[in-house]
Amino acid sequence: MYSKTIKFNPQTEKLLTLGAGCFWGTEHIFRKHFGSKLHDCKVGYANGLESKKDMPDSVSYKKVCQGDSQFAEVLQISFDPKVVSLAELVNFFFRIHDPTTLNSQGPDMGTQYRSTIYTHSEEDLEECRALKQSWQPKWHNKIITEVAMCTNFYDAEEYHQLYLDHNPQGYSCPTHYVRDL
Repeated sequence: MYSKTIKFNPQTEKLLTLGAGCFWGTEHIFRKHFGSKLHDCKVGYANGLESKKDMPDSVSYKKVCQGDSQFAEVLQISFDPKVVSLAELVNFFFRIHDPTTLNSQGPDMGTQYRSTIYTHSEEDLEECRALKQSWQPKWHNKIITEVAMCTNFYDAEEYHQLYLDHNPQGYSCPTHYVRDL
């Protein structure tokens, strides 16, 4: 399922949906590092349980934080692979968080903080699985990052978008920094 609000041209661009703990820090570090190389980014919730009553308006931060929805806090990125490759994005992902912890990043705990790579094509899924394997030795073969197809995505509430740009003193997960691996 594609987000209805992310700027995305399926003829020339790809989507990648990443969970690396708190989505505020994930968005902030990706935008800071890649800047205009990314076409668009949105924070949101992905790959959770949906019921017939779930509509985009019913998936919320409050619901996700209750811990029973199985949604992950994620950053969805639209990008032109001629400008920045999938491998560049995934390699950066493995450098900016701890992919060895189950359902947590630093003090943030819960299934919504799991390490995830959600792709939007089978081809990208296979490439991301291979990239994860290539990173295993650098993390002492302890990477537990989930790599799967993106099954659903809902935009986070507006106040979460560009949160750390609007609130420079706001909470930022201490695990979001670029590691030399």
